[in-house]
Amino acid sequence: MQFRYVALAGVLLAGLCSHAKAEQGCPDGFTPNPAPTGTPGATQCIPIGSLGGSLEYSGWNNSYGAVFFDSEKGLVGIGEGQKNRRRARKEALQHCQSKGGTDCKEVLWYSNGCAAVVWGPGKDGQGFVMETRSQATLGAAVASAKQACAPNSASGECEVFYSGCSNPVPYSGSL
Repeated sequence: MQFRYVALAGVLLAGLCSHAKAEQGCPDGFTPNPAPTGTPGATQCIPIGSLGGSLEYSGWNNSYGAVFFDSEKGLVGIGEGQKNRRRARKEALQHCQSKGGTDCKEVLWYSNGCAAVVWGPGKDGQGFVMETRSQATLGAAVASAKQACAPNSASGECEVFYSGCSNPVPYSGSL
């Protein structure tokens, strides 16, 4: 009988003297974070039921470009590398207007690729001919625009007025 009292007293004393830990070194109500801490052997404890760190996402953000043209004055406005089509159009329109354009119209918009604007002398001896094209690469955009322009040019050739790209932008962050 006396042994039971001694054993009970020992258990009570042990309970008062030590701090209870859950598995893998975390206190009660906490669990090890499944996300690596960056320090070998270190354990980060998080409340049970939480996700721990934020969810990570990586991918690509689209990038847009636009070309505006004032045919009366022969002015071109360019917008490139914008987050959306609206911003690309706004930048191109403002660029055209900043050069003195009063009748700037959109002639091309593109995303995640390249564009080229080429021109050459018109066949009638007056004015000029202009072509715009977009493709996946800069070289392909220029070649495509020149090929479309050449038959309508008095010289049979067209020069590059503008070429540029709006490539997708890498993204990595928390959701």
